[in-house]
Amino acid sequence: MLYTIMPLERIYSNRTQSILGNGTGKEDVKAGGAAEYQTISLNHGSVYARKEGDKYVVDGIHSTDMNDYLNPSYFPGSSIDV
Repeated sequence: MLYTIMPLERIYSNRTQSILGNGTGKEDVKAGGAAEYQTISLNHGSVYARKEGDKYVVDGIHSTDMNDYLNPSYFPGSSIDV
């Protein structure tokens, strides 16, 4: 279950295409190569980010604290410091 205001098409668009493309889910479709992923630990879970250029972009969140899902810095597509 996702607690988000973002449309599901935006959240799952790149991930779905990469899973259907090669079955691993760890490939960046736009760049045509393997994407670099980073896991950032939170107090009650973690945030998953992928590298785009010289910054990291939030790809997903897994937390037991519902306030983490409402934090604008953890919204999918937002930049995050690693």
